[in-house]
Amino acid sequence: MTPAENGDRSARNTRHPLGVRITAGLLGVLCLVLGPVGYIRAISAGSESAAEWYTLGFSVSVGLPLLAAAITTVAGDRRAALWSLALLGWPVVYVVAIHLAAG
Repeated sequence: MTPAENGDRSARNTRHPLGVRITAGLLGVLCLVLGPVGYIRAISAGSESAAEWYTLGFSVSVGLPLLAAAITTVAGDRRAALWSLALLGWPVVYVVAIHLAAG
């Protein structure tokens, strides 16, 4: 006899894996878009505001993947957490690409 047939409440999984992956995906897309935008704005900014743009570009490029990895780790989605951590290599890629395109 199952617990539901015995009158007990059925044990349900309260995690929402699709919602967690959508959230991690949105954070990943924001990382992929806003990191290079902040870096390009820092390169083109004057000496007065370049530091702020470098800080914003770096914090978006590193902070959002770490946030996504933390969310997916707590939710128990190891694959999404690994993909989120893989985004930490993205700043190296776009910095090199921007300097090669500008040079």
